[in-house]
Amino acid sequence: MPKYQYEVKRAPGKATMGVLEAESERAALARLRDMGYFPISIAEYTGESSGESLRQAFTRIKLKDRNVFFRQLANLYESGMPLTRALTTLTEQTSNVKMVEIITQLRDDIQKGGSLADALEEHPQVFPSMVTNLVRAGESGGMLDEVLWRIVTFGEQEEELRGKAWSAMVYPAFLMVMGAIAVFILISFVFPRFVVIFEDFHETLPWPTRFVMGLCDFMGAYWWAVLLGFGCFVAALYSFWRSEQGRAQVDRIALRTPVVGGVVQRYEMAKFARTLGTLIDNGVPILTSMKITVDTLSNTAVAGEVARVQNRVSEGDSISESLHQCKHFTPMVVSMFAIGEESGRLGAVTKRIADAYDIEVDRAVKAMASLLEPILIVVMGIIIGFLVIAMLLPMLTLSAQVV
Repeated sequence: MPKYQYEVKRAPGKATMGVLEAESERAALARLRDMGYFPISIAEYTGESSGESLRQAFTRIKLKDRNVFFRQLANLYESGMPLTRALTTLTEQTSNVKMVEIITQLRDDIQKGGSLADALEEHPQVFPSMVTNLVRAGESGGMLDEVLWRIVTFGEQEEELRGKAWSAMVYPAFLMVMGAIAVFILISFVFPRFVVIFEDFHETLPWPTRFVMGLCDFMGAYWWAVLLGFGCFVAALYSFWRSEQGRAQVDRIALRTPVVGGVVQRYEMAKFARTLGTLIDNGVPILTSMKITVDTLSNTAVAGEVARVQNRVSEGDSISESLHQCKHFTPMVVSMFAIGEESGRLGAVTKRIADAYDIEVDRAVKAMASLLEPILIVVMGIIIGFLVIAMLLPMLTLSAQVV
């Protein structure tokens, strides 16, 4: 079906441009008028310009963009605005180029007679299966506005949790990077000037000085090879992490690492409980909810355990009994699930678990950051101190001889 690029206006608003699919130019004009627009111009769409394509290639849709989209959609839909009109309004308010394109496709799919859930399902890279299933349950139950707000709450809580983890690690990462840059500059460009002076000494230099001089000679000649080798190492490490076996091994190591393992475990528990509780509260079947929850977890080791729990539940076991056989689920989580199953309030109980672990994640991240910062400062201080002392030792020896 051909596409048409249009420019329209809704008095007294400003002109709006966009692209839509239609059988003919006349059909496109009719659709625009039905949407309440006054067409200014319309022409067959020949494709994006190179500038637009380049801009889209480097534009990503982040969790924040998705949260803003659902919050604005929930506000418009709750006010009584039809979905297609609400989506059209969002195309005018959204600055992310890729998000505008997706919203336009959502609107076109709904205008063709599809549901919002079916339209969202066409973009799994932006809207995960959890969101799609929640919307489908809301549409079938006639409570789409309430479900949209629940999606907003869930997304913003997840964004806040991620933000706390990343913000706590910014300063340690900054220290590590700046320390590495300082050492590289000292060895490659500063200390080699001292080496020229030390070569005129007729005395045997201390071993720290000889070691640093050898390191400076090597870095002076092959600094480019060191940078290239480091880049290749990072690329190989990233490729290994992206592979299925590598990701599984890294996730297992992360859970076993002191301090870091506690943060990862708490984060996964909070995500597991909140996702499962939100799905159950919105009427999604328990087995479907657990399957969706598996896909949302970041750590493959924990996700594998949840998948095994799902299999046991499908065979007739309770969730609490299945979780009891898992290594990474704490006794508190198991006990809370048992209480939720006994009382018939599993959704509410899982949300309490998620809230409790959100607090635990915040505390664990702050504790990890407060532990990493002094360790990094001490390590970098020892390295830089050793280099400086190695350069000062010959000067102290020379001063003693002159005296």
